[in-house]
Amino acid sequence: MLNKRIFSLALSALGLFAATAPSAFASDDLLSVNKTVFIQIVLFLIAIYILNKLVFKPFLNLMDRRDKLTRGAIEEAKELEEKVAHIIEEYDAKLVEARSLAVEERNKIVQEGQNVADGILSKAREETSELLQDAKGKLEADTQEIKDKVKSDVDDIARDIASRVLGKEIAS
Repeated sequence: MLNKRIFSLALSALGLFAATAPSAFASDDLLSVNKTVFIQIVLFLIAIYILNKLVFKPFLNLMDRRDKLTRGAIEEAKELEEKVAHIIEEYDAKLVEARSLAVEERNKIVQEGQNVADGILSKAREETSELLQDAKGKLEADTQEIKDKVKSDVDDIARDIASRVLGKEIAS
């Protein structure tokens, strides 16, 4: 590709020199070979030499340097991409680890809370059971007391009702 560029530039230079050749050396026959051909060849070679030193070599050096810089930048970018990918992988691994630790800690706290709640419920059930047993005992005692009192008063009430119904007093 570079050789094609050089060749096209050389052809352009040859055309330029041929167009500017002095008309004094021109002959009537365009295809005849005379001393102007040798002068044009010498001028062409000098022009190629000068252009090579002043244009082609600096241009080619510039292109080579640019290619090297571009390749270097591309390689550096690839290295940076690899570093970034490695950092992202480390970050993701640490994030997964942190999440698993957080889940474990949350489960631990939930279990502790559940244990405390179970303890409170158990204690409340025991206290409720004790209160219920005490209330049942008191209720049974009160019921028995009322039954005993009513049994003693039943005879008096029955006599009083009978004497009212019969209209005369009944003796005990």
